[in-house]
Parts: sequence; C-alpha cells; structure tokens
Amino acid sequence: MLSAGVWDAVVTCFFIDTAHNIIEYIEIISRILKEGGVWINFGPLLYHFADMYGQEDDMSIELSLEDVKKIAFHYGFELEKEQTIETTYTTNPRSMMQNHYHAAFWTMRKKITTTTWHARR
Repeated sequence: MLSAGVWDAVVTCFFIDTAHNIIEYIEIISRILKEGGVWINFGPLLYHFADMYGQEDDMSIELSLEDVKKIAFHYGFELEKEQTIETTYTTNPRSMMQNHYHAAFWTMRKKITTTTWHARR
C-alpha cells in the first residue's frame, strides 16, 4: 500500500487511460499527494480495454474528459491549467504511418483543508 500524503507532485503521461477503472487511479493519486500537491497529466483517453467488453473480468470504466475532471474534483482537486495539445506517440518521422492525438493536458492541485492550513501557520 502506498503511503498517504507523501508526494509533492505526480505526473501521468499517456497513462491514466491504461486502467480498467480510471476512478481507482484518481483515488490513488489523491491519496498519495500531500495537500497542496500538484497532479500534472498529459495524454489522450483511449481506454485500452475498450474492445475487450464481454470477456471475463475485463470490464472497463471509460469516462469522458469532462467526467474525469468531475471525479478529480470529487477527490479534492482544483483545476489550475487545462488545454488540448496535438501530439504524436512513438512516431517514426520517416514512416508513412503516424498517429496523432488530441491529448488532454492539465495541472490540478489537491485542495488544502482548513485544518491543514491552520496547522501550517
């Protein structure tokens, strides 16, 4: 089990859509970040298990970007910066096949509770 509230920052790059349950990832990120800690994310929401529905134990929760942000807000995050960035991933510039993504980029900060704020003063 990861220790709670010990990290100042978490960076996820082409990562959060690899989960069967993205809500668990968000919950873990919230748990391990200190209050006031930063979560920086970059990547698309491709959901790698989308084509596996119906197979035993492979059900996937696939949320829209707006729903991902709502879940993050529920777990105590505030959005500081957000934009969509067109990018590639593992692309060979000499190849005729290149995948381009409209990736979500954001910086979110875990809220500081009143109790923590008073303790820091």
